[in-house]
Amino acid sequence: MTEPSRTRLARTLLATAAVAALLTAAGCSSDDPVRFEDGDRSDSVDGVPGRGFADVTLTPEGPLDARQLSASADIMRKRAATSGLSVKDVTVRDGTLLLRVSLTKYGAETKQRIAAIAGAGQLTVRPVTSATPVQATVPGQPGASAPAGPPECADSATPRADVPGSELMACDAKSMEKYVLAPAVITGTDVSGAEARPPANGSPSWEVRIKWTAKGQDAFTRVTSEAAGGRLPTNRIAIVCDGRLLIAPTVQSAIPGEAVISGSYTEADARQLAATIGAGTLPAGFTVGAYVEGK
Repeated sequence: MTEPSRTRLARTLLATAAVAALLTAAGCSSDDPVRFEDGDRSDSVDGVPGRGFADVTLTPEGPLDARQLSASADIMRKRAATSGLSVKDVTVRDGTLLLRVSLTKYGAETKQRIAAIAGAGQLTVRPVTSATPVQATVPGQPGASAPAGPPECADSATPRADVPGSELMACDAKSMEKYVLAPAVITGTDVSGAEARPPANGSPSWEVRIKWTAKGQDAFTRVTSEAAGGRLPTNRIAIVCDGRLLIAPTVQSAIPGEAVISGSYTEADARQLAATIGAGTLPAGFTVGAYVEGK
């Protein structure tokens, strides 16, 4: 081989090596890390410290057909994006939903936050028909009180069946009251959207604003107008999600606009609730079956 040929070969090898190094540095190698798509956060899950992920299996609480599972996957995508969870995708496999989620933002709380948005998300607005005090002593703590007794007061954070056409009993752990709620006048189909809003007017907490469809707004204006003309406790309305009481305010006058859910909400909690309410009702609630963390 002549000297010029050797020189050209050497230059070609060097150029090839440089291009390969450049591609590897740019993340174009065969083991290119997975990245989140479709408007979700672009967090790498390739094993870089602090950028782990979890593969999650969500199992429906009742049998769902292929159409229902596909619809559930769409709703879960929307809920994850709205709540701030960095989910790559939600797929259907063997009657379950599978998703891969970044642990970057919420870390050890990720599993809990997935479980929180995996409930059916059945929202109802109901007139309050009665309210009674609930008092009980906590074992080992004489004089201490906490909601207890009936199943609906055992754990106010536990989702329960919410049948819109039937009465519902629900408890408020803060006011220590048990409510009997009339059949729903508004359900999740009357919601056009929900949004988490930052603290305002000196309040330290985030809030969730619910926007209604035209039909829902008419019903909300009517039920608040009727409540405003009553006396305690019938001058209150309750907003319930999956059988769990969110708020039961006293109504001063008809409300011809959005419903506002306020309380001790952090930003993450408000976004989580807005995602559950605003993305639509699942045909069934889902539970976290398998949760496998990786790097």
